[in-house]
Amino acid sequence: MSMQIDYLRVALSLALCLGLGVAAIFLLRSRFRGLSVGPARDLALLESLRVDPRTAVHVLAYQDQRLLLTTRDNAVHVTVLPASATTPGADAAPAAPRDTAAHDASDGAPAP
Repeated sequence: MSMQIDYLRVALSLALCLGLGVAAIFLLRSRFRGLSVGPARDLALLESLRVDPRTAVHVLAYQDQRLLLTTRDNAVHVTVLPASATTPGADAAPAAPRDTAAHDASDGAPAP
């Protein structure tokens, strides 16, 4: 008795299984698109600019605040931006930014 493999039938069966798998993936992705797997993030990097090879300026959003972060070598300087800077077109007078102390990144002590 001779056993021959019908390659066309095997190829069509494989194509059918792959097609069903791809269709199931797209269906599941479209159905559960809005669900979040990880926790919601409060911190976001809005913009970053390299001033020179040793200095960078970053704007961060944390909850309802915006922070200006300046880094140079091992020093970090953080400035809390006023509320009027976070909402474009605000009519309130701009408040002076609150500076926090610059810190040396290596030991956490205030920079000179």
